Amino acid sequence: MQIGTSIQHPSLPVLEKRLYRISLFNLFLVSFIGLYLRSAPVTSIWAGSYKNILHAHSHFAFGGWIMPALVALIIRFFPELANTISYKHWRNLSALLLIAAYGMLCSFPFQGYGPVSICFSTLSIIASFYFAWLVWHARVSSKDSIAHQFLRAGLFYLVLSSAGPFATAPLIAMGKAGSALYFNVIYFYLHFQYNGWFTFALLAVLYKITGHAPGRYSKNAFALFNISCIPAYFLSVLWSHPAPAFFIIAAVAAILQLIALFYLLADIVDNNNNRRLNGLVRLSLGIFAMKIILQLLGAFPAIADMSYLHRNFIIAYLHLVLLGFVTFFIMGAMHLHESPTERSSKKWSILFIATWILTEGLLLLQATGEVADFQIPNFTTWLFLASCFFPVAILGIWIKDLSS
Repeated sequence: MQIGTSIQHPSLPVLEKRLYRISLFNLFLVSFIGLYLRSAPVTSIWAGSYKNILHAHSHFAFGGWIMPALVALIIRFFPELANTISYKHWRNLSALLLIAAYGMLCSFPFQGYGPVSICFSTLSIIASFYFAWLVWHARVSSKDSIAHQFLRAGLFYLVLSSAGPFATAPLIAMGKAGSALYFNVIYFYLHFQYNGWFTFALLAVLYKITGHAPGRYSKNAFALFNISCIPAYFLSVLWSHPAPAFFIIAAVAAILQLIALFYLLADIVDNNNNRRLNGLVRLSLGIFAMKIILQLLGAFPAIADMSYLHRNFIIAYLHLVLLGFVTFFIMGAMHLHESPTERSSKKWSILFIATWILTEGLLLLQATGEVADFQIPNFTTWLFLASCFFPVAILGIWIKDLSS
């Protein structure tokens, strides 16, 4: 089935660049909201519901930054798919994603999970279904490379993740809000978003960057990442102390992911494919490796309990994945072909990375201190001050991108 023609619409590159720039500005808004949240413990002048604003922060991060940016990446690195889809579909998809994102941004702070915010959240899911349908049906016009296999698997996990949000309403109606089952349903959505859709989409782009066809390592890497993705969900539910069998399944999935990582890294260095990667993408892959190692450690009951009991460990892990892996990769890929003289945003990228390292360090040190019974003096103040550089760095990157 083909959607449209295989001839590139002249406005498609413009749309792709504009969509990325809007997404980058949205990341600035995400960072500003995050800074506002971190100011809550250190200022007496604070308005709004912390919980509701936190919902706005997380939903807008997914819907306003990551999802539109991934669409821009797919358009750029999969032209054989993008050009098969009519331009009007890309335009409509972009509009739906951004309307839903800004709707969530404006409604969640005032009503939390209410009628308006739920409508915009549902619209965001519908937009993701629309995207998955477009790309899935356009794939038949392209050769079945390892990059396309990763992309198709990512689309499957994107659709699968929506079962989480759709299951929360019945649970709330049954009075299960706040229960272990309720939180595990939320973790279902998160897992298949960042361990499924985000990860597989970025690995698809990675194989496009390296130009590596299926070989002695890539097929094994894909197979093991794919096989382990669903059972790896149980790593997210160990906090609720399920039956011992679930710990075993989670551990096996984590080991399979680690083996897949070795195949992936071997594939990248094979034939010097890593030379096509810039510093940000390489850093992102290093953080991705760290994430997989941490998941394996999380299969041990004591570590799973420790992570659950100390919130700063959870925040540090989420920022490791969403900022360190996903955001660094997207930025690196979108600026892949810039020469050193064109990298005018380099100093802002360095500031962004340094701020991420500093805030991650503070979160981990404080969480470790809670375990060992010591505290960082004025921790919330230091974390707030360090976080002030996030919006500054991202705004600098965005402004430089506009002028490029």
